[in-house]
Amino acid sequence: MATYRPIMMPLLAATLAASAALPAVAFEDDRLTIWMGDNKGQEGIRAVAEQFLEETGIEVEVVFPDNLTDRFQQAAGSGQGPDIVIWAHDRMGEWAQSGLLKQVAPSDSFREAFYDFTWEAALWNGETYGYPISVESLGLIYNKALVETPPESFAELMELDETLSQDGKKAILFDYSEPYYGWTLLAANGGYPFKQTDSGYDVSDIGVNNEGALQGAELLVELIESGVLPRGTDYNLMDTRFNQGEVATMISGPWAWPNLERSGIDYGVALLPKVGDERAKPMFGVMTAMINSATPNDFLAVEFLENYLLSEQGMHTFNSDGSLGAVAHIDYQAELADNPNIAATLENAEVGMPMPNIPEMGAFWAAMEPALQNIGSGRQSPQEALDAAARRMRQ
Repeated sequence: MATYRPIMMPLLAATLAASAALPAVAFEDDRLTIWMGDNKGQEGIRAVAEQFLEETGIEVEVVFPDNLTDRFQQAAGSGQGPDIVIWAHDRMGEWAQSGLLKQVAPSDSFREAFYDFTWEAALWNGETYGYPISVESLGLIYNKALVETPPESFAELMELDETLSQDGKKAILFDYSEPYYGWTLLAANGGYPFKQTDSGYDVSDIGVNNEGALQGAELLVELIESGVLPRGTDYNLMDTRFNQGEVATMISGPWAWPNLERSGIDYGVALLPKVGDERAKPMFGVMTAMINSATPNDFLAVEFLENYLLSEQGMHTFNSDGSLGAVAHIDYQAELADNPNIAATLENAEVGMPMPNIPEMGAFWAAMEPALQNIGSGRQSPQEALDAAARRMRQ
């Protein structure tokens, strides 16, 4: 097990603080401020900060501000804000492009402790701008009372629906017109928002209407027209009916688990079903720690992150309440994999792709939602809708 490796520093009188109040934005020497945009691991990160204080004398303030992304962009843009910001990796490209983040250069030995695909999420223009912490991905959540073995393919789900519908139940529901969910089918056989290259994303190469994306969209039409997937299904309908025990499977993520536990549903998580011969592919998110480019305390920030928070022992402490789910640290994830639902979350991420962290993704979301809505309603054919989405993304 990895251990803390603190550097020796003069002790300073300091106290740990953690607050949800409006954050101060001025930097202070020999003191770290962290803004964290997720309530996961609150007590754990405070405990790691206390350890850092005890061993180095450096105070760490952990703040959970509302509207973190807007506040960080505004504060960091004026040379202020926190030393460290913890947020999903998808905003990294925008912030790095604006000069708000420092590049980081962890050693090879440090990198090797984390899954390679999580480091890929922390890249922008071929450079590393953050440290991966945890992974969040869609999966196939199934009700064990209705299906013992999760279906391997959408073809199997269609067969299952014929049986379950006789009792007024459904084989699968998911929010198909929301691109985050519906895109999983289009990505299975090679659809992509922007082509990924060794140096980043080629925003001139758009793959939302290629042959693979079209195959997924045509399957979506088949699911709807056959009655397997009711037209107009949204997240609330899916979540409600699954929690009432009326649906065998749904495409969702770890945020759905607490409701299922409260509802007494005996559930499992599996890989997303196949579209033809290939797995549906989620776009996963990685909680990432990033360093403000304006901080004078970047050395301390790296020390805290590399030798405390993201050491194996630090991750144990950070995740003491289990709220992080699947984590990027390989050895610690191996321990968590005793929970098959956490293991399946990581497996789905490994099949999928990191959500592109470039500003141009805004055009993808804006174009794909009406495209999927039009495909689902029959207003446009899959080819027409996807071609229109590609044109809109190029505007």
